[in-house]
Amino acid sequence: MLKLILNIYQTSYLSEEMMQTTVSVRGQTVIPRQIREELGITQATRLEWKVKDGVILVLPLPPDPVQSAVGILERRGPSSSDLLAESKADRAKE
Repeated sequence: MLKLILNIYQTSYLSEEMMQTTVSVRGQTVIPRQIREELGITQATRLEWKVKDGVILVLPLPPDPVQSAVGILERRGPSSSDLLAESKADRAKE
């Protein structure tokens, strides 16, 4: 049996209240209003579907994935300036 879990992009938010929907003959279902409102899902929102360990994950995709990714790596590891300085120091040693 597969479970349907809606998950917001880049977080592990799950609504405390379990909600149920039915799949139609055409394979369609309705996302409950409370979930749509909480996650900002509108008519134009694209959804990504994944199956992992028998669970269906539904991820709302941001309208502009590139803009949403800006700053995602901020403060992780050395900056480009640090890498350039390290490269320059390595070349000086040779």
